[in-house]
Amino acid sequence: MRIVNVDSEIIKELRRSGISKEMRSLESSDWVVLAEIDKKIIGASGVGGLFNVSMVQIRKDFQGRGIGGLLQVSAIKEAKKRGYSHITGLIDINNKESLRLHKKLGFKTIFRIHYADNIIQDIIILVFKPQGKIVEAFLRFFNTKLGMIMLACLLKISKSILPKIVNYNEKKIPNPDVKHIIKNFEKIQNHPIT
Repeated sequence: MRIVNVDSEIIKELRRSGISKEMRSLESSDWVVLAEIDKKIIGASGVGGLFNVSMVQIRKDFQGRGIGGLLQVSAIKEAKKRGYSHITGLIDINNKESLRLHKKLGFKTIFRIHYADNIIQDIIILVFKPQGKIVEAFLRFFNTKLGMIMLACLLKISKSILPKIVNYNEKKIPNPDVKHIIKNFEKIQNHPIT
């Protein structure tokens, strides 16, 4: 595993490997952990954005071999080493492997957002220091109906700055459906990932 700060050279490496075609947001990370075979990137985990959002991407031909877990464990260790108080993540609720991995690593679900018809995400957090508890408490506000209404409106009006906040760099930013978000509000009762 190689840990590097993201710069133009690393972005070129990520693009050559094909990893950032699947997840361009890795290019916006502050730093990445790279899994390589014969000096070719087969997977990456990055952390960045205002809420220290963590993400993992593995080349399809290397998935199911435990590489994602190794990358995420390395990212957690590096975040602690760099003095982060927490890391967060967004997980598609249909991605059962990712849910299992993050539960095993100790992440907690903070809230769920039904962003659009086909996009349902759990927002998760792993706290390392007391300051991370403050972030967790702030994010828990969105696990209320009022909080979700406010978040839906904020997402709609701040769509242009949203990528910087949540470390999102995909080609097309999905348009938040405010009515759908509010109508499908779902309070998360148990905080551990299920």
